[in-house]
Amino acid sequence: MATSARIQVQDIDGIKVVRFTDNQLFDERTVREVAEQIAVSLPADGSPIRLILDFSEVSMLSSSALSKFILIQRRVDSTRGKLRLCELSPILQQVFRTSNLDRLFTIDRDLRSATEALR
Repeated sequence: MATSARIQVQDIDGIKVVRFTDNQLFDERTVREVAEQIAVSLPADGSPIRLILDFSEVSMLSSSALSKFILIQRRVDSTRGKLRLCELSPILQQVFRTSNLDRLFTIDRDLRSATEALR
């Protein structure tokens, strides 16, 4: 059975912008497929990864999704790249604050400011 595209990837001046197509990153299958699709979209040649995760369509995510984002952050760090999150709803912002992940991730208000920061 083929998996559906759970993300849309756009390349803006060498910056990968990942937009989620699911409203909820909650059930295990969705989270796994999202993580796999992001991993496949990233360069594997060791060059610095510049990545933005755009949460504009996401209203809810699970702790499992948070752990996958931590793994993505580690992969980006291993290439001396940069990862930024943007377009988080107030609820998602609270989730990141409550879990202290706002200290690990750089969170921008919108896509434009995240893109400018990585240029």
